[in-house]
Amino acid sequence: MNTSTPPSRPAPAGPVTFGPITFVPGRRGGRYPYCHSLVVNQGAETWVVDPAADKDYFRELARTRRVTGVFLSHFHEDHRKYNHLFPQANFYGPLLEEEAFFSLDAVFRFMGITGPDFRDYWRRTLIQDFHFRPPARFTPYFPGQLFQLGEVTLEIIPAPGHTPGHSCFHFPRQQVLFLADVDLTPFGPWYGDAASDLTAFEATLNDLRTFPARTYLTAHEQGIFSEPEFRTGLAAFHRVIAQREARLLEALTAPQSLARLVARRLIYGKVKEPRFVYDHMEGQMVAKHLDRLLRQGLIACTPAGFRRLP
Repeated sequence: MNTSTPPSRPAPAGPVTFGPITFVPGRRGGRYPYCHSLVVNQGAETWVVDPAADKDYFRELARTRRVTGVFLSHFHEDHRKYNHLFPQANFYGPLLEEEAFFSLDAVFRFMGITGPDFRDYWRRTLIQDFHFRPPARFTPYFPGQLFQLGEVTLEIIPAPGHTPGHSCFHFPRQQVLFLADVDLTPFGPWYGDAASDLTAFEATLNDLRTFPARTYLTAHEQGIFSEPEFRTGLAAFHRVIAQREARLLEALTAPQSLARLVARRLIYGKVKEPRFVYDHMEGQMVAKHLDRLLRQGLIACTPAGFRRLP
C-alpha cells in the first residue's frame, strides 16, 4: 500500500466559481495569516465565509455588494482577519465558541495563553494585525442548522477537534463542502490550542470520510479538491497523526521532559519564528499525544521524564 503524501498543487491564482458560490483564494497561497474565503451571491444580497483571503477583494466587495451575513467556521484570527470591513453584517459563529468572538480573555483561555507577556503579545497582535473587535450583531449557530439565501442552503456540519466548535459548511444543492481547517495540507491536523481535542479531531476525520459532495474546499493551501482527491488527501492528512505519535514513541526510548521534546520539533520539524509562539503550540500538541499515550499505558511519567514502556 502506498502511504506517501499525495502530490498537491498550488491554490488557484484567482477566484473560482461554483454556481452562486465563489472561492476566493487567500494571499500567500492561503497560508497563515490568511485563509481562502467563500462569497455567496443571491440577488441583491451576499454572504461571506471566513473573510481573511484578500483585503483589496473584500474592500471592493463591501463597496459594491450588500453583505448581510458573515459565517465563521471557528474563532481563529486567520479566519476573521477582515471582519471589520463588514460592520453592517450579521455574524454567525459556533455556539461553543461564542464568547471568543467578544472577549480576548476568552480567546486566551481557548488558546491556553496564561503568562502576562504572552497575553500582551497576543493582545497587540489580535488588535493591530487582525483588527479584533466584537461584532455588533452576532448569531450563534449549532450543528445541523440550516440557513437560506435565495436558492442557496448552508448547512452547519460539526467538525470539532481543531477547536471545540469548528464547523464545516455544506451547500447541498451545489454539492460543495467547505472543510475550513480540515485543510488536507501536508503539515497535517493542527490541535495546538488548550481547547483543541486530538480524539475529537480523529473522530471528525472518520466522520468526513463518507461525506458526499462533488467539490471539497479548504481554507488553506491547495483549496479545491475533487471527490477522489478529497478521499486520498483526507487519508494522508489523517495518517500524519500516527506518524507524529510514532516519532514521539521513538524519542521516548530514553526519558524526556516536555521541554526537551519541544526542542526536538517532532511536530513542526524545524524552528519557526516567533519561537516562543511556536514552542507553545508544539508543546500543547505534544502534550496531547503524551496524555493519550499515558492513558493507553504505552508510556510512563517518571522523575526523569516521560519514557516508553517495554
